[in-house]
Amino acid sequence: MDSEQILELVKEVLELDDITLETELDDDTWDSLAVVTYIALANDRYELVLSPEKVIAAETVKDLYKVERDK
Repeated sequence: MDSEQILELVKEVLELDDITLETELDDDTWDSLAVVTYIALANDRYELVLSPEKVIAAETVKDLYKVERDK
């Protein structure tokens, strides 16, 4: 999954349009439902199995890109 695909997934999960790799994932938006939805979409669309612990720990969208690259 490339950075554009990750941006699109995060936009869909958070229902926001203005997302960049530097966007911070705060506790108000990046809650357990968002994490589960992101993991499910990544698995469904890109057949990725991501670590929930690493996805939860992501502080920015760029961190999600690193999680996918480090799997």
